[in-house]
Amino acid sequence: MKVEEIDQGYILALDAGGTMTDTILVTPDGSFTVGKSLTNREDEKSSYLESVGDAASYLGLTSSDVHSRTSVSIYAGTGMLNTIITGTGANVGLLVTRGFEHITVIEGGLTWLGESQAEILHSQLRRHTAPLVDSRNVIGVSERIAGPTYLTAEAKSGEVLIPLNEKEVEEAVKTLLKNKVEVIGIMFLNSYVDPRHELKAKEIAERVIQEHGADVPVVCSAEVAPVMKENNRVKSLLFQAYAAEKTRDQLRQVEQSAQKEGYKASLQTLLSYGGAVTIHYSRLYETVLSGPIGGLTGAQQVAKITGRKNIVTADLGGTSFDVGLVVDGLIGIRKDADFARHRLALPMVALDSVGSGAGSVVRVDEYRRMHIGPKSAGYRVGLCYQYPELTITDINVALGYVDPNYFLGGKVKLDREKALAGLEERVAKPLGLDVFAAGEGVLDVFHTQMKDLIRVTLQSRGYNPSEFTLLCYGGAGPVHMWGYSEGTGVGNVMTLPFAAAFSAFGAACSEYTHRYDKSLVVLLPHSLSAEEKQRAAETINSAWRNLEEIAVREMANEGINPSHITFRYGIYARYIGQLESFDTPLTFGHVHTADDIDRLTEAFENVYTKIYPEGARFPEAGYAITEVYVQAVAPKPVPVIREYDLEGVKPADSAYISTREVYHKGKWELFTVWEMSELRAGNVVKGPAIIQDPMTTVVIPPGKEVALDQFRFLHYRDAR
Repeated sequence: MKVEEIDQGYILALDAGGTMTDTILVTPDGSFTVGKSLTNREDEKSSYLESVGDAASYLGLTSSDVHSRTSVSIYAGTGMLNTIITGTGANVGLLVTRGFEHITVIEGGLTWLGESQAEILHSQLRRHTAPLVDSRNVIGVSERIAGPTYLTAEAKSGEVLIPLNEKEVEEAVKTLLKNKVEVIGIMFLNSYVDPRHELKAKEIAERVIQEHGADVPVVCSAEVAPVMKENNRVKSLLFQAYAAEKTRDQLRQVEQSAQKEGYKASLQTLLSYGGAVTIHYSRLYETVLSGPIGGLTGAQQVAKITGRKNIVTADLGGTSFDVGLVVDGLIGIRKDADFARHRLALPMVALDSVGSGAGSVVRVDEYRRMHIGPKSAGYRVGLCYQYPELTITDINVALGYVDPNYFLGGKVKLDREKALAGLEERVAKPLGLDVFAAGEGVLDVFHTQMKDLIRVTLQSRGYNPSEFTLLCYGGAGPVHMWGYSEGTGVGNVMTLPFAAAFSAFGAACSEYTHRYDKSLVVLLPHSLSAEEKQRAAETINSAWRNLEEIAVREMANEGINPSHITFRYGIYARYIGQLESFDTPLTFGHVHTADDIDRLTEAFENVYTKIYPEGARFPEAGYAITEVYVQAVAPKPVPVIREYDLEGVKPADSAYISTREVYHKGKWELFTVWEMSELRAGNVVKGPAIIQDPMTTVVIPPGKEVALDQFRFLHYRDAR
């Protein structure tokens, strides 16, 4: 069924993390419920259905009831990441421009990506990035098209310097078929300028494949990532060839399980730069980081409704802690992102991460040094559940922060005695500490890792932390909010009743969108004449129109009415002589005159001065536009955050549950325990207290309090 044929009913959005699969189920009036299940990596469709069923149960429905009335189901996860990391992708063959056969080995010298500081400084410790293609399956082909240059040259950009040797293409494809490759990629050096050689080679390859009776898809880099920087471009091509189709098969299984229960549309997933597409999207590699993207999309929505335009997001799950920024209501985008030790030619939401989460393994080595992560228990939680090693969750249970009888609302029972015994045996005794002091020390180190990341994320970009709201979410975010927010200097700390499924909420908020980028080189020296500016405008305008045509064609194939598509435009620009170009969103998408070019450079200056001080400007150098992009957006239903009337400061008696002893700051404290669902807008909960929910736990130490605003968002602050 076409995307736009369904515009009423429920919205489902799921975030399949390493530990939990979270569901947001949005009803037609915009309200929503939350569901959870432990993620089953071997059978994701089962944890998908279980999580949907959990959310449906709060409405007295089953997952089948929901699917039969669902207009959109969005599923974000880490399937492609798992394929890359485990090395279980397709057997790939690659045709490249002759002379570039070792491009997948040399990798532009980026062999240090993803390494620790110690490994970077000591090259003998360094491990080479696992290759995505066997070097014997990389074959050079004679061809060359001239690329753009800042210097005067005899050859013009796009001029054929060496014609494509078609016979070499035929022989190369035959060799790859003998090597039993499952997919063939083609990456010629300057195909982003003119793809004719790649397209011709693809035509030849498909003919040879057909003659051999084989079923091997052929993918061109010009179709996947028509941008400069061939090392990044070839990685994007390999991600598409090596991992994307296998991931698509996994997503199809989830889609089929939903459709068997009555879902009538295509399953959607999230792009790495924000926005949703169907799982049948041709450049599926662009969804490689779909999981954490939802949190930033949701934070952007929170910024919009609360008026807090600057937000630093803190997503603490079972395996990692991810920090991102929303500045002036906009999400930061990295043009050439690093992912799983590869650098791609792919816009990606800017996130900084450490491999520490609630499921991170805690150990003390033979030198009495403590280590937290990056190894994680995932859905097996810790010693208190099904994992053989001590984790952060074990310590939370041992110290009393987490109720072992209320994990996932009581669906999963945890063993506090095992957690305590493990803490004593594996940390306290090796360090010669009291068991509870040892647990507190582990949490201090854990929180310091996260605080450092928050501070570096803000201060390295020149931002004043006091101008930002720290938004805490993820399954373990509210549990540790008290620890990692302390000392960061942020102006406000906030979490939400649905913090555990906030990334799924953000997925539901995402737009249905495609993005199209194209590299070009347009130089705008300071002394450029009006006539030269007009010629530059025509080049940029032509590129935008070409990208629009591609967008309309592809989205029409997905069932989108072209008349419903709207476009956003942007460029990547820099001062001439700089190495890095900056994403410059625009409020217009047509340039024809010299005045239009001046508007482009003014927009770049506005972006530049948000990143760097005013004194860093250098307009006298002139400008270089290195890339243009178009974002095509189609209508999609989204959830609504409800606004409530403010009630009294004192919570209702029905919200009070009991008291619980918690070991906090070196002593046992009696914490009051409250039920999240019974708290109302305007209520204030004073510490020491715990607010419990089937999905998460909010810890409020002595001297602190949580106030619920008109949206029932929880503001963590000093007690008043």
